[in-house]
Amino acid sequence: MRRRVLLLGIVASALYLVVAAATWPRVPVLILYEGFGPPPPYHWVRPPANLAAGNQPAPPGSGRIALTAEGSRPASIATDDAQAVAVFPGGAIEARVGESRIDVRIIPLDPATIGPPPGGFRFDGNAYRVEAVYMPSGRPAVLRQTAAASVIFRYPAHADDILRRDGQTWTPLHAEVVMTTLQVFGTTGQLGVFVATAKL
Repeated sequence: MRRRVLLLGIVASALYLVVAAATWPRVPVLILYEGFGPPPPYHWVRPPANLAAGNQPAPPGSGRIALTAEGSRPASIATDDAQAVAVFPGGAIEARVGESRIDVRIIPLDPATIGPPPGGFRFDGNAYRVEAVYMPSGRPAVLRQTAAASVIFRYPAHADDILRRDGQTWTPLHAEVVMTTLQVFGTTGQLGVFVATAKL
């Protein structure tokens, strides 16, 4: 009996690793949570009135990406509560003479402070500013034309897409939703301010 249980455990573990390896390129999110309980409470920048009493403010996130002669190393940077993640593939940011690394920050924002959503949409959660600078110069780093980063957000209720704020307009990322983990993810050719949205 013990042998059978052990064998089933090994088979289940192997199956999980195969599924994780096969789906990661398309779904760069955690696909396994411990247990079957609800997700942790959402951390709001400005919570709805009925959630204000128990809200914990959304924390920022930061990280460093090493530079090589070919460009930036692959990296993922997350906020401290993992509600927002930016994933950079290898070479997403080009190398610059005299620069040794790239510093990335993810800053949670109240989306109402950056403009209303487009007609037929509502914001679902915080907005996040994703910014990157070369160090030691502090000059802004931009994504290569041939590369794209991924942004992953956990949403509190129901999200359909991610919008990027470009000047006075919003650009949809045509994101994909993982309902089981309350996450939405999409690729972007530039950094900036992003927010998960839902159709009305």
